[in-house]
Amino acid sequence: MVRIRHSLSHPMLDIHRRMEQVMERLLRDVKPLEPQAAWLPRADVYETAEGFVVTLELPGIEKEEIDILVEGLYLRLSGVRPEPLAQGCMRWHQMEIAHGRFERVLALPQEADPEKITATYKDGFLMIHIPRGSSGARSVPIEET
Repeated sequence: MVRIRHSLSHPMLDIHRRMEQVMERLLRDVKPLEPQAAWLPRADVYETAEGFVVTLELPGIEKEEIDILVEGLYLRLSGVRPEPLAQGCMRWHQMEIAHGRFERVLALPQEADPEKITATYKDGFLMIHIPRGSSGARSVPIEET
């Protein structure tokens, strides 16, 4: 035997139902956010007497695929690690290396000088040197070592 219980309407339940209806109407037209990046490279950040150093682990990425942008007090690092090409009758058994687009946004210290930021890329590691100074916005070229 199934018992059905009826409870008396309570003003708080009515408010709750109304709020649920409003939320359902609001969310009906909302599209889910698309992820900005497929993966996040690991980073080390440390301070020296001259300034700050950010090192990113980016193996398998060409220098030309990396963008560094200084925007006010933020350092935006982005790029793409290409998907591996399928060779003939290849079938994956395990795939742990992330591929696709990446992006890291790091807050610069207030004493950083964005005009003098430099970057080097060697053996899959991107090193960004941030000397102490003032603030602005510019793109940072990557030098060969």
